[in-house]
Amino acid sequence: MALKQSRFISISVTPALVKIAVVKSSGIIEKVLKQTVDKTGPDAALKKALQGITVKGAGVICVIPGDIATTKNLEVPSVDSEEIESILALQATRHTPFSRDEILTGYAKLGSPKPHFSRVLLVVVKREIVKEKLAILKRAGLNVSGVVFSPEATARFYAKSLNNKKNEPPFVLLDIGMQDANVIVVDNGAAVFSRNIPVGIEHLSIDTEAKAQLINEVKASLETYKQDTAGSSPSKLLLTTNHMAFAGLDAELATALEIKVEISSYVTYAKGEKGVSDALNKEFMDESALDVISSGVVASKCQVELVPQEIKDQRALAEKGKETFIAGILVFLLFVFIGSALFSKVYFKDAFLKNNLVAKYADETRTVNELKSMIARSRIVQEYLESRALPLESVRELYRIIPTEIYLTNVSIDEAGAVSIQGVSDSMSQVFTFVTALESSDLFEGVKTKSTTSKKERGKDVAGFEIIFKLTQASPVEAKEENQQSADQAK
Repeated sequence: MALKQSRFISISVTPALVKIAVVKSSGIIEKVLKQTVDKTGPDAALKKALQGITVKGAGVICVIPGDIATTKNLEVPSVDSEEIESILALQATRHTPFSRDEILTGYAKLGSPKPHFSRVLLVVVKREIVKEKLAILKRAGLNVSGVVFSPEATARFYAKSLNNKKNEPPFVLLDIGMQDANVIVVDNGAAVFSRNIPVGIEHLSIDTEAKAQLINEVKASLETYKQDTAGSSPSKLLLTTNHMAFAGLDAELATALEIKVEISSYVTYAKGEKGVSDALNKEFMDESALDVISSGVVASKCQVELVPQEIKDQRALAEKGKETFIAGILVFLLFVFIGSALFSKVYFKDAFLKNNLVAKYADETRTVNELKSMIARSRIVQEYLESRALPLESVRELYRIIPTEIYLTNVSIDEAGAVSIQGVSDSMSQVFTFVTALESSDLFEGVKTKSTTSKKERGKDVAGFEIIFKLTQASPVEAKEENQQSADQAK
């Protein structure tokens, strides 16, 4: 996650509580606090909690807890980031009951188990929940810099604190909060598995059977981890907090799981300014601050990005507008400078030309040439950004057209606007229906079925296919290039 701020405000908003951690990029915690949400709602609680915190210049991190997300460890046939994102976007609906328009997906790349394949941790959350949290922060006057998945941040925080190195055996984190707990398997410094368990401190305090339920759920989670990842067995389990409600839990977990269990409180690794340690020990006795602290400390290292696409588009548009504004200022300055130079040349020609005026202003001439070069480069960048809009819109159109019974394995677009897509369908008739839908789109032309094959996949007869077509607005670009080549040859 590309975050360049030197200071971060990490915020977690739930229906019952607002938690905030102010963290420097060096990892030093300036402040940590919480605010209970009363009948006035989370907006009022957040504004009250932000009193006395300097927001200007700080990166704002929205923390997404593990209980609202679905995670899956997957192996995908690509090593390219854009291809991986496209494949996961198509597969995400298989791991959640919601439709594609109702969810947001993010992923962390975990490595390449074999050539041309990648192992990833897929994270799926409901779009409306994330948008609601971002809206609360926006109403408080905050511009969010990033959205962090709490279990990933927790894993990276502990890996950094424990100096976890590659080739070391994985270990398990059991982070128990007030209402739930998260089981996180950490390997090579990243979360490779995450599962939320609906048992927390509140349940352990009042229900004698809750401890046994928690142990069984943790055991089942580790069995699922081994089945999904075929990874090596964890060497140990660490409890991230120490609370009287789960006294003796470490010993019972060690017996049930047959691995080493330790209490490794996050407070031990939280490096804070004066007063932070006291606040953690007094104000956060029952409610862990690990999620906001870890998200602030390792935000720039996290890979899972859960910012809605419309917000990304708004940021891209704002960035493009900024670049255009800068280019306009340069053009204006160039015009002013050239106008002044021309006026001076006409006005003072007879008086100063004989006194080596050209030699005297040689440095200014060089400056003008440099400015011209800067403007030319700015125009190239602007044209490049504009050319990117068509392929992006075409990919969105392709996502809109493709039926749920078809998934794509490869999509490629060359500079001339030629598109080739490969995929798999439950039946050949669905392929022809898909071709018809492509032909009816205003963005595509020359749609042809290049090849079709019948094969078995997961014990089921499916149809493989390759379809080629062109973007409708690609032809003018080619014509422009051909005219330019003809002009160059004529010269």
